[in-house]
Amino acid sequence: MRSGALCLALAFTAVTTGAEAQGYLGKRAERLPPLQIGIGEDGYGMEPKSYELRTGKGYKLKVIATGLVECELEMREFFDNVWLRQLEAGDVEFKVPTISVIELDDEGEFELTFVPVRPGRYEWACEGLEAQGLTGTFVIE
Repeated sequence: MRSGALCLALAFTAVTTGAEAQGYLGKRAERLPPLQIGIGEDGYGMEPKSYELRTGKGYKLKVIATGLVECELEMREFFDNVWLRQLEAGDVEFKVPTISVIELDDEGEFELTFVPVRPGRYEWACEGLEAQGLTGTFVIE
């Protein structure tokens, strides 16, 4: 009987300390301000530089490239710590478990739908263009 009470207490603790999210999080995603890459006269501008997110909450992020600079968007650490529901570019949807790099050679846009699953600070950059300021951060609480 004592072990049964212990199991019940552990089960109750697991249920009450788990994530508070309910339902299909990718469907009810909050739209974030779009990430714009290649803005400004020289094309080395980007905004916003930082996003603050919460674990267990769904988000949509549109990434817009002006095409003024080529950007190999390196976000592997971020992608390793979110549930990626889909990546949509034009009329094409990609439903893949993870991505490491997205190449933006020309003008265009894509949208990510994801749910952060692990808190942390995740840096991202246009590979090779960090010195020009093409870097940013996702802060996940």
